[in-house]
Amino acid sequence: MNIEDDFTLIRQCLDGNTNSFEIIVKKYQLKIINLSYKYTKNYADAEEVAQQAFLRAFNSLDKFRFESQFSTWMHRITVNCALNYINSKEKMKEKETISIDSGHSSKREDFRNMEVQVPADVNAENPYNHYNMEELAGHTEKVYNSLPEELKLVIKLREIEDMSYDEISLKTGMPIGTVRSRLHRAREILIDSLKDYLPDE
Repeated sequence: MNIEDDFTLIRQCLDGNTNSFEIIVKKYQLKIINLSYKYTKNYADAEEVAQQAFLRAFNSLDKFRFESQFSTWMHRITVNCALNYINSKEKMKEKETISIDSGHSSKREDFRNMEVQVPADVNAENPYNHYNMEELAGHTEKVYNSLPEELKLVIKLREIEDMSYDEISLKTGMPIGTVRSRLHRAREILIDSLKDYLPDE
């Protein structure tokens, strides 16, 4: 698959065909995990960084300029995600105590910024798509509010407050394995709801 093939898939994704992005993920997944591993030195963390990088790329596809290779753009996103991930873990280690904020954020902006809910067909030049983004933010908020409390907590801390697994574990008292499994379940519910909500083509 060459550069033009990547460009074609990106355009299809921007037109609303979310399956095209799945093809991109399959093509670059191993490379992105390996790149992430160079920074994290831990395979589980590398997989997490790779997932964040693909979600961020999906979120930002409308900003891709088609002036460079997608792989170059994806490389830059991955490095930024890896550095942010490492920095977040280092900050956690420096903290002797962690202040627990029990406030519940229900602002629409929070849900618009959640990486798992931004559609592939968002284009800043199309005002109808802006309307869709607002509508999807509302949809995601409803799905989030319907989650069991234990899932709602981890998705809020991870996706909205951008906390690391270690920080969430310390804040909630949950083992890291439990944090990971609950976050995975919450993401699956949110993503599945969006697949039903968005057109496939």
